[in-house]
Amino acid sequence: MPEQAFTVTVKPVEASQLEMLEHEFSPGTREVQKSGEGVYLIAWHEHTAVGHFLLWWSGPDDERIRKFVDVTHSAFLEAGATRVRYRGKGVATALIRKAEQLAKAPGCTRIGLNVGSTENPDAKRLYEHLGYVDWDQGELLVSWEYTDRNGTRQTESEPVTYMSKSL
Repeated sequence: MPEQAFTVTVKPVEASQLEMLEHEFSPGTREVQKSGEGVYLIAWHEHTAVGHFLLWWSGPDDERIRKFVDVTHSAFLEAGATRVRYRGKGVATALIRKAEQLAKAPGCTRIGLNVGSTENPDAKRLYEHLGYVDWDQGELLVSWEYTDRNGTRQTESEPVTYMSKSL
């Protein structure tokens, strides 16, 4: 019997799914979509959520980036991930392509993202393959707070590189 092709569908999360998926993937993103500041994209394989990205309409808010990069009319991707067992199947590519398509609608002409400089070389290679270019200003240490699955507030930090591309 021939192997069935892997298919993925990417769409903005529906309001009725938002709480469950936010808890599953990326706590804290619900307000972005509710406020209209961005959209939470989910990749589906059949009826399983296999990946996600948060697309902001306003570009990165990091002043260190804004000093060197004109983020006017720029979208920004963050909080992206693909479930481990679905990596290498085109999930992240499908999410990014959908984000790029959606970012054009409100008039964005650029899109950017941060990628873990040392801990995520596969993601950096993927972004380069999709046309994203390193900003050539070195690494930034970014920190963020989140609430873990047990309800405990946590803080994490990671060195990242900013990458972007024209739409």
